[in-house]
Amino acid sequence: MNRTIKSTFLLSLLTFFVLNAKAQDDRDFRVGFKIIPGIDWTKAVTSNVVKNGSGIGFSFGVMADIKLDDNYFFTPEINITSMSNRMKMKDDSIFSLTTPASNYKNVTYKYSLKYIEIPLTFKFRTNENNGMRYWGQIGIAPGILIGNQVTTSAKGVGNSDFPINEKYIPNASDNDKYDLNTHQDNINALRASMILGLGIEYNLSGNTSFYAGLRFNNGFSDILNDKKSKMINNVMGLELGFFF
Repeated sequence: MNRTIKSTFLLSLLTFFVLNAKAQDDRDFRVGFKIIPGIDWTKAVTSNVVKNGSGIGFSFGVMADIKLDDNYFFTPEINITSMSNRMKMKDDSIFSLTTPASNYKNVTYKYSLKYIEIPLTFKFRTNENNGMRYWGQIGIAPGILIGNQVTTSAKGVGNSDFPINEKYIPNASDNDKYDLNTHQDNINALRASMILGLGIEYNLSGNTSFYAGLRFNNGFSDILNDKKSKMINNVMGLELGFFF
């Protein structure tokens, strides 16, 4: 093999790898995974409860793009989502435990919640330019509660102390003794939210793309399982992931 043939072969091989690395990913179906660290906060629906700061949340899971038309996709996901939600009862209220009969004020709750979420969204993305695309998505995310713990704190009126100062499972029937006379600390088993997101996608090589964006997980269902108290929770998260 002379030098000309060898050079032509090497140039052809290099061209092949360059073209393959920059090839657009226009498949009708693809899968990936993502993580979503975020900031959680609550919003009161009734006047007897108020938010009490924000918390740190985290989600991870798998996603798929199913092509509907050029640059339009149906994007289902399955995520495990952890949320840290804080709330408190109205400051000027006095509450009682049935057993033992004690009065409390400044009642606060710190919830650690975990859901299986199944976001169902529609995504639009731009044409690829130098490996880069921009995308936006909208949809809903039904969720099922798979874990819930709460830490309750309260200031006793008189010499009484709240009977527990560590995490407990509020939905367990054995812990109903920690319910106040006008408020139950239980959490609803189902959560529903709206998803709004936007971001970028960068083709790394062939079918592998890096994925990043912002996601607003806007809850619209009541998270509290109580007839008199209603509250929703929201998340603003940073999405990071890969498609393969």
